[in-house]
Amino acid sequence: MAAQQSGDLVMYELRAREAWSQRDYRAARLLAASAVALAARAEDHRAWWNMTFLQAECLREEGHLDESLQSAEVLGTSSLSLESDALKARVHTLAAVCQQGLGHLDQAVDSATIAVKSAATVADAPELQIEAHHALIAALAESDRLDEAWSTCLDLSTHITPGIHTQTAGKAYWVIGNVAFMRHQVEDGTRFHRLAAEHLTPNNDLELWARFNRASASRRLAAGVVDAETLECIERAEVASSIVGGTERDQLQLSLTRAHWLFLTGQLNAAVERLRPICAEGTALSRQTEGEANLLLAQALSA
Repeated sequence: MAAQQSGDLVMYELRAREAWSQRDYRAARLLAASAVALAARAEDHRAWWNMTFLQAECLREEGHLDESLQSAEVLGTSSLSLESDALKARVHTLAAVCQQGLGHLDQAVDSATIAVKSAATVADAPELQIEAHHALIAALAESDRLDEAWSTCLDLSTHITPGIHTQTAGKAYWVIGNVAFMRHQVEDGTRFHRLAAEHLTPNNDLELWARFNRASASRRLAAGVVDAETLECIERAEVASSIVGGTERDQLQLSLTRAHWLFLTGQLNAAVERLRPICAEGTALSRQTEGEANLLLAQALSA
């Protein structure tokens, strides 16, 4: 019986990770839940931790940030997390991302700071350190603490070495470019986003490519960069998104980016037409982004 339970556990773990790799987050979450139950009965603490963490990641991707954060908090109190700086870094990085999305920015900064400090003690784990830095930079930037965010970007840049995965390097360049644009360092922002584009290729991950181009366009527009390269980013994101689909949040954010372009290029009626449904259905967006959408609609109507 024990051998059968062990075999079932491995099967559910493999199926959950396969569903995750296919971005079927609901299926991955349900399969992980079955694995969690089996791991708890078998007292396999490592499998329980890994599958609970995968559940939390799926909840985050599905937009259920409160539930994802609750799972992260449960994992943070587990003996495995308390004994491992690597697991502690992963949990606090996840918590920071959820807290930022929920608008709890001070808590997000605190969680991400713990993640960075924990990751720093783990040998030969550049990707873990980059993910933690990424979360801290995003929380600081969202909090308008741009000088601190830029200082953390400079620290992050020291972890980008030829040995790390190309996708991880691309995401690191991406977040550094974001902060540069927010600081109105347009030349630096453009340079780092071009580096990101070189590493985040559509052949490797089309959905990530779509998200990057949408985010790059959004940062450029926020910095007042209305040029052909910005429009290309929007169009690449729209084409990629039409293929891979994406979550409701992804679709709303992409539509908001196109609306921002329309507004800045003087196409006010088209911008309003885009913005009204975004503001009406914006509950899938983070609170900060929902606020930005409503502000842009007000500006378009006023203009």
